[in-house]
Formats: sequence, C-alpha cells, structure tokens
Amino acid sequence: NNLYICKKCGNKQLTFSIKCLYCFGYLTLEKITPQPQILTLDQIEISEIKKFKTPIDENLNGGLPSGSMTVLAGVPGAGKSTLALEIANQILLSEDIPIFYISSEEPPEMIKLRATRCAPELIHNENFKILCETITERIRNAIKTILTQEMIIILDSINAVQSGNSKSAPGSPSNIIKAINMLHNFRKTTEFKPTFLIIAHANKQKAIAGPLTLQHMVDIVLFLDIEKDNSRTLTTIKNRFGPAGIKTTFNQSY
Repeated sequence: NNLYICKKCGNKQLTFSIKCLYCFGYLTLEKITPQPQILTLDQIEISEIKKFKTPIDENLNGGLPSGSMTVLAGVPGAGKSTLALEIANQILLSEDIPIFYISSEEPPEMIKLRATRCAPELIHNENFKILCETITERIRNAIKTILTQEMIIILDSINAVQSGNSKSAPGSPSNIIKAINMLHNFRKTTEFKPTFLIIAHANKQKAIAGPLTLQHMVDIVLFLDIEKDNSRTLTTIKNRFGPAGIKTTFNQSY
C-alpha cells in the first residue's frame, strides 16, 4: 500500500490531501512506497512493553499493554461499558495519559450517570474526553484531531458504528471490517501508537457478533459473561502478550 509522508513534519498518512492532516502544511506530502525488510532475528531489537494497571490485570497478564488492541466482548447486560469506565478510571489514577471514550450507543448524559456510579474520579479528570458518534469517518477525523501524543482510545461499541458510504446496517460484517481497519491504520501510520479497547456484542449463544476478522486483527480478546448467581466471569480467549484461558470472577453486580 502507498503512503504519503509530510516533508515538513514527517508524519505519514494513507491518503493524499492538499494539506497535511497533522501540521496543515500546504503541498508538503510526498508519495512513498514502503520496501519490505528482510532481517535476521539478531537485527531485531525488543524493548520492554509498558503495561497500564487495570482492575482486570490477572486476565491481561499484568496490565493492558501499551499500543495494543483489545476486544472486550460479552452478552447483553453483562456490564461491558461499566467495566470499560472502571478500566479507564484505574489507569488514570496512576497514569497521566489522555483517554478518548467514543460511544456509539449512548448519549453523554448516560455516560456521566454511569461514571458517577462506578468511576466518579473521571468526572473532573481533564484527561478523560468523550465523543458520541456513529459514523466511522467522523470517528476517524476526531481521532486524527486529538491524537497528538500517546493515548488510550475506547470504542463502545464497534457493532453500532457505520460507514457514511455504507448501505448496510451498523454491525454488519462490512461495517465492522471498515471500523477495525480504520482503527488498525492508526497503529501503522501515526507516530503515537494508540492503545485501543474495543467493546463488542455477543449473542445469547455467547458467540462474538461480527466476522472472525475482528478477533484475528486484535491482540487480546476478553469475554464477559453472566453466571446463574448474577456474578460476572471474565475469560481471556486470546492474548498475544501472555497466556489465554484465564478466567476470573467478579462478585459485585454491574
């Protein structure tokens, strides 16, 4: 795939534009075609991956890896949005990092009410910003605007977003693939590799809604379920940074 690099600021983007999307330089983009690198293992340098402390560190093998892409799926009513806010809250208690919460299902008032109940510290934290939007292209543009440093981006949920050019319903395979590709491109083309937490639906048969591409393209897949005693279990289905199959229980009711 072709890339365009700005001769003024050095940032890269996937599509050509008259002005750079980052520094707004006029006619500063230059087309480059990446060349494949053939390496030996000795030539590869591995740096320690930073991990953010969360309430679900046991499932994450010690924390949420910086720059990773995680899917948090679950049955209806399990508390995915609540858990996402609790994760954001605990990260911000120990880290000075922006968190961008994108809701495609609920209005701002509902998010604030939930945060007041489960993560009240978020209410007055300037590092926690929200956007309520369902159109993939608008979400992409908002991320481009705000992504000026390392940050965490939460999308709640990928099943409710839709491309502005799509005739398919939100949650259709084509819309999910477009959304996950949009997020994945930020990891490949930006200087600041964001950390993504993506909420996904599951049906009553406990199958994650959407194409398998969603699970293939991310690093970690977690599944939140409701037990007969109304407790919650969180299972690590996939983890490129640690073991899978870890199952933990939440005694509190969401």
